[in-house]
Amino acid sequence: MKIHSSWKKRVLIIVITVIAIMGLFGGCSAWCLKHTASGGRFKKDLKSQVDNGIPREIKVYNPDGKVIMDEKGKFDIKHTERSLQYVDQKNHKHNIYFGDNTTVTVDELK
Repeated sequence: MKIHSSWKKRVLIIVITVIAIMGLFGGCSAWCLKHTASGGRFKKDLKSQVDNGIPREIKVYNPDGKVIMDEKGKFDIKHTERSLQYVDQKNHKHNIYFGDNTTVTVDELK
């Protein structure tokens, strides 16, 4: 059975088009991940998920500015308007509830 040359051309055009679209999508995705804030956050979130948290320091201050809690370790953190929830390396869940005059800082450690 003989394959027509027009069929070969169509397949070649489709393959080249698919490769070009995938290359364009990959290039745009790589640029977005490297050069945008949302891309940086996505990479950081992915790293946190894979590495079971990011090394961080959590400090809670009272209204006078005195540190009333200071904890360092690898944490995966979620927060709401009035609370901070995190899971430590021993897989214990912690909740910090804060009021109007309480300050909580979460710093990433290098």
